[in-house]
Amino acid sequence: MAVKILIINHALYLAKELASFLTKVGYETDTCVTGKDAQIMMYNKKYFAIVLDLAVQDHPGPQVLKFVRQIHTSVKVILTIPAEQNLQDYNLEKNLLEKQGVFDVFIGTPSFKDLQIAIEGHRDFGDIIKNESGVGVSEETEANLHDERFVQISIDEFISVRAVQFDVFVKLLSGKYIKILHSGDTFDKERVEKYKNEKKVEHLYFLKEDRTKFVRLQNFVAEKAIVNKKVSAKSKVNLVKGLSEIYIDAVYEEGLKPLIIEQGKAICDNIYDIVHKKNDLHKLLREYSSFSNSLSTHSYLVTFFASMIIRQFEWDSKTTNETLGMAALLHDIGCTKLAEDIREMSPFKMNEEQLNRYKLHCQDGVDILNACPSISQMVKQIVLQHHERINGEGFPCGLKYERILELAQVVGLADEFVRHMVDNQIRPPDALKKMLLDQNCLKRYNGFIIERFLKVFTDPDGQLNRSLNIKV
Repeated sequence: MAVKILIINHALYLAKELASFLTKVGYETDTCVTGKDAQIMMYNKKYFAIVLDLAVQDHPGPQVLKFVRQIHTSVKVILTIPAEQNLQDYNLEKNLLEKQGVFDVFIGTPSFKDLQIAIEGHRDFGDIIKNESGVGVSEETEANLHDERFVQISIDEFISVRAVQFDVFVKLLSGKYIKILHSGDTFDKERVEKYKNEKKVEHLYFLKEDRTKFVRLQNFVAEKAIVNKKVSAKSKVNLVKGLSEIYIDAVYEEGLKPLIIEQGKAICDNIYDIVHKKNDLHKLLREYSSFSNSLSTHSYLVTFFASMIIRQFEWDSKTTNETLGMAALLHDIGCTKLAEDIREMSPFKMNEEQLNRYKLHCQDGVDILNACPSISQMVKQIVLQHHERINGEGFPCGLKYERILELAQVVGLADEFVRHMVDNQIRPPDALKKMLLDQNCLKRYNGFIIERFLKVFTDPDGQLNRSLNIKV
């Protein structure tokens, strides 16, 4: 059964063009040009989503929103607004739109592809792949495209469902690629393995325009893999690592759209499930060796270790972990405002001038997040405070002790730990040992949180990882 979409736009030709596009990709569509007609159509037919032009007349957009909120609360509203000024014209507050049933907002004229992605973002992914099951594998084809159009992922971190959701490439030379899997193909694991083992290919590529699809797909795959006992802990961690890094890059380049925020929460849930369903992650930490200094890898590692720390707290919960996880994923979003030469530099290696500029990234991050109504105040506070230290040496406000949120201290500890690990190219147990031997470092954090961090490296029998060889 086709998914039904109602398109409400004062310009009939735009409504018809969007309807034609959505029909071609498998949706059933209806169109209308007034709010009054829209309410009549929703009264007589059940829709999965409506694409609503706020400027529609004869029962204007806000009245249609009120009708949806009162009568059809399950309908997903995708709102298009000619300009942000229109919100003031209709006395609407951006941070309250979600409460009025709005799931995605586009200011200006969105592409049809963006609207399709928004619709699919709220559909059950299982339903999508059932309707797009692949049959066979297409021939490999060459493609001459600019490198900046692609996203790179480790071949070990790519897993697909039966039907590939987007084109997959390998790189020959700069600007020259081979498409080894086409969107809609049956996933050919053997072909991917052949490139890895015989041709020594280390990375796969897909187009940036498919990045949102990739994140949704990998979240779906990760959810299934995490509960599969046959999948190793290392594979699960690598899967979520690759997913998180591409997600963070998407946030930094495209901004925090509602669908992107929703997928970030799904990543946090998957990290939570890995951390809570595997009792032997301490073994994996002994061999962990991801030493990239990229912002995306750093943000993932901080999220991963912060989640492992919070697991040791008695009041840990999935809700708390989602708040912590989103804050950790986004804790350095303010760094996107830094000059390129210091964006991915460790603060331990900055000169005074660079460090002074770097210290602004906490407030810069909050300023960016303030434009996103669905980001909670708690997440913003953690982002603001993740460099505060209990002895007052931190920034931006020099807060002390209980004035710093406990979750912000957890993110701050994970952040400093990852810096030690990456800067010195050492494995997690060695990074922990380095921190424990630094008395000044220990004074910066609550002893209770340090104790919980030590438990991350503790065997189930209660013995601290012997490789530390240190008394605590």
